[in-house]
Amino acid sequence: MTQSVIILNHQQISHKIKRLAWQIYEDNMELETIYVAGIDNRGMFLAERIADELKTIGMENIHLINIVIDRNNFEPQFFSNVDLSELKNQSLIIVDDVLNSGKTLISAFLPLLQRQVGKIRIAVLASRSYRLFPVNADFVGISMATTFQEHLLFDDSDINDLKLALN
Repeated sequence: MTQSVIILNHQQISHKIKRLAWQIYEDNMELETIYVAGIDNRGMFLAERIADELKTIGMENIHLINIVIDRNNFEPQFFSNVDLSELKNQSLIIVDDVLNSGKTLISAFLPLLQRQVGKIRIAVLASRSYRLFPVNADFVGISMATTFQEHLLFDDSDINDLKLALN
């Protein structure tokens, strides 16, 4: 079994989240409302932290959406306090922990495009260097060249000890 190598520790991840929030703010500062969608548990964890930072910066009207991807058929389910029809002509930030092949992100796009979202941007904590699908992140915490066999894992099991590790 391979030993994990810590790429980012808790403090570094906190800095990356703040930087991502500032980049998102700069890209959307003229808007009154922004939608932030997290993919699965780790993406939602990061989406909530980014939304908190955006509120600190001064962006008040933020709606969170949880996107849960069924790994058997890659069908997304959307959970939110807002009706998804409100996304029409709005700005949406999709947040995930690690951009690997792009399959997870691409599976979330079709239902969102059918709702005529005005602008979709992608924010990830880490982006790997290879893709199977034509997806690139707009806001990236860290980019890493990894082999197909290596895996990046964001560990949010302990809120006081966040880690991004290479296995």
